Amino acid sequence: MAQVRLLELRNTYKWGGGPDKTILLSAERHDPARVSVVVAYIRDVRDREFQISEMARARGLTYYEIPERSKFDVRALRAIRDLIIQHDINLIHGHDYKSDLFAFLVQKWLWRRQLAVVATAHAWVMLGLRGELYRRMDLWLMRRFSHVIAVSNATKEEMLAAGIPSSKITVIHNGIDTDVWSRARVTTTLRDELQISATTPVVGYVGRLMPEKDLGTWLQAAAIVAKHYPQIQFVLVGEGRDETTLRELQDLAHRLGIADRVLFPGYRRQLLSAYAAFDLFVLSSLREGLPNSILEAMALGVPVVTTDVAGAKELVKHGETGLVVPQQDPERLAHAILAVMGDAALRERMAQASRSRIETHFSFANRLKRVEELYERVLGFTHGVSTRPAVAY
Repeated sequence: MAQVRLLELRNTYKWGGGPDKTILLSAERHDPARVSVVVAYIRDVRDREFQISEMARARGLTYYEIPERSKFDVRALRAIRDLIIQHDINLIHGHDYKSDLFAFLVQKWLWRRQLAVVATAHAWVMLGLRGELYRRMDLWLMRRFSHVIAVSNATKEEMLAAGIPSSKITVIHNGIDTDVWSRARVTTTLRDELQISATTPVVGYVGRLMPEKDLGTWLQAAAIVAKHYPQIQFVLVGEGRDETTLRELQDLAHRLGIADRVLFPGYRRQLLSAYAAFDLFVLSSLREGLPNSILEAMALGVPVVTTDVAGAKELVKHGETGLVVPQQDPERLAHAILAVMGDAALRERMAQASRSRIETHFSFANRLKRVEELYERVLGFTHGVSTRPAVAY
């Protein structure tokens, strides 16, 4: 039996996001001699489009879906407790405020087991008062955990400001499988489906259509760029929790006079063809951790223009792999887009530098090795021997 017996715990909706790609791939790739993995997702029973279960089972993971019938469902807490006992879990890894809360409560409930709890701060992206309350609660919980992982240095600074000791924080940037995310794997592109010619300039976005992405600024910048490029197309791939943000963006595109230039093809599970269709990837976010979308774009050799949000500015080397601009500034964003789109040689240099940077600094295998070492350190394993005191259950 592996010394680290891990429960990956997560709460999300529909198809998830960047953290879920990391969780599922990690569970598939962990060294089974070091880490045995159980993955559990808390699912709102009203979510009829939930796809994580299908994705997890396709990978052959030990996976459980925990139904949730209210904002705080005690039955979900009991289900997590039962999984821990059934699989003799000794470490819980939470990935959002709700899974962190449930991990904390179950740890207290099963105090005799001396469960370790680790959390990854992917990002606190929700805007408004509710988002701020959730962020503060999550940081309060993290101060009481065994250890926390920050996906960017910017996230670590936010955690330090909240009073989490530096000794409890390890920065482990997100990584990507560069064998999978490679131009060599591309057989067709989204241009074919959308009937966009190979010579038409395409500026794109991949991700959730949510307020924290500030896609209103994205479209305002697109309207400025469109005045200089009569044939340009803008493609925004993804969906939101519901259609509210999509309708708002479609209305804005009409008001800006660019509705015929902007395409919303919806959610795509297979994204290689989407990135391969872009000449430039643009991110206008207000909140991020370390965006998987930028990792994916750079791995495919697509230059990036991004706002200076958290880990995005740690990924993109300004002037080398892309350009970094201030948030909520459509004119600066448009100017950066025009600078890259107007210089084919610059785009080619950025494309090559992007792929090289991902291969060198953001390998998924290296990231996973660091996470496994962290788990063993938290549990007190040194050269295969536990330094934690024995406990009678």
